Amino acid sequence: MPNEEKTLQSRVRSLMDGAGMNQTQLAQAIGITNPKLSLSLGGGRHFSTYELAAIAEHFGTTVDYLLTGKRPPVAALAARDDSDESPGWEVAVKRAETLDETEAALNDLGIAQVISPLASWERPAFSGLAIADGPTLAEAARALLADDFRADMPSAIEAAFGIHVTAQPYGPGFDGLSWRSEDCRIIVINTDAAWSRQRFTLAHELEHHLAGDVDTKGLLVDKDVMSTHHRTAEMRANSFAAALLMPEQEIRKRVNGKVAPALFASLVGDFLVSSDALAWRLKNLGLVDGPERSRLARMSAPEAAREGGWEERYFELVKHQSRQRLPEALMERSLRAFVAGDISAQWPARVLGCETDLLHEALDGSASEVPEAKEPVFTP
Repeated sequence: MPNEEKTLQSRVRSLMDGAGMNQTQLAQAIGITNPKLSLSLGGGRHFSTYELAAIAEHFGTTVDYLLTGKRPPVAALAARDDSDESPGWEVAVKRAETLDETEAALNDLGIAQVISPLASWERPAFSGLAIADGPTLAEAARALLADDFRADMPSAIEAAFGIHVTAQPYGPGFDGLSWRSEDCRIIVINTDAAWSRQRFTLAHELEHHLAGDVDTKGLLVDKDVMSTHHRTAEMRANSFAAALLMPEQEIRKRVNGKVAPALFASLVGDFLVSSDALAWRLKNLGLVDGPERSRLARMSAPEAAREGGWEERYFELVKHQSRQRLPEALMERSLRAFVAGDISAQWPARVLGCETDLLHEALDGSASEVPEAKEPVFTP
C-alpha cells in the first residue's frame, strides 16, 4: 500500500546513506539492475521478496526491520536466550512477537490507535510485602475495570488497560506469558488448561504489567502459576489474582460463620474459580482452618456446579475453554486500516492467523466497512 511503500523506500535509502552507498553500488550488491532498483526506490515497482532479503542481509538487518522499522524488542531477545523451553512455549513467544511487529508497523504508518497501554494506570506505592501489595494493586485495578469484568475478563482488561489478550492451545509447558515493548503490551494464555486455571493465569499476568514486573526484561513466562516458589513478584501476582477474582469484601458479605458446602459451591460459581483457589482464599482470610480448607478444596467443579446451581454456566465454560481468542483491538485496528487501503493484507492476516488470500476473498465487494468478527470467543 502507498504509505508502506514510501516507508520501506525511506528505510532503504537511510541504510544506503549510512553506508555511504549509491544506487548503482546497492544494485550490484544485491544482483539486480540499477533501473530496477531506481524504480523500486521511486515507487514504480515493488521490491521482491528476494530483493528485501538480499538488502537486509547486505546491511546486516532483518526483513522485519525493513517492513516495520523495529529492531527485535527486548522481549524477543530474552525469549531467544532460553534454548531449552518447550515447543509450545516457543510458539507462544512467536505469537507475541508477531502481534508486536504488527502493532509497530501500524504505529509507524500513523494508523490511529484503538487503545493505549496503561494510559489511566497509576501504580500504588508498594509496602515491600508481597502478600499485602497484591490486594492493594487489585483494589486499584478494580477501580478501572467494568463492574461486570468477570463475565468477559479479556475484553475488560483490553478496554481498561490497553493490554492485548490472546489465547490459544500451546500444549504442556507453561500457563501464560507477559510481553512488553515500546509499542504494546501483550498477555498470552494457554488454553490447554482448565477454564478456572486460565482465568487465574490471566489475572496473574495482568499483575505483572500493573506492577511493572515485565518492564525491565520485556518478557515474563509463567510455566506454573500455581507453583509454590517464593519469588516476591510471583507471590504478589498470585495474591493479586486471588484478591481480584475473589474480593475480600464480597466474601465477607456472604460468609457469616461456618462455610457450608452449599455456600462454598455457590461462591465457586459466583467467582468462577477453582475450589482449591477459593478454599485457600477463605483460609488466608481466616474464615476456615486448615482441615476445613482441605475438605472444601476436594469439591470437584462438576459437584460445585450441581450444589451451587450454576450447571449451565459450567457447561458453557467447559465447552469454550479450548477456543482461541484474538486480540480484539488490534484485530479491529488492522482490519479497518486494510479496508481503508492504508496497509496491505499481510498485517491483519498476521493477527488473524490466516492467509492473505482469505482476507481478500472475505472482503471482496464489501470494502466500505469491517465485517463482524466470527472468531470463537475466549469465554473464561
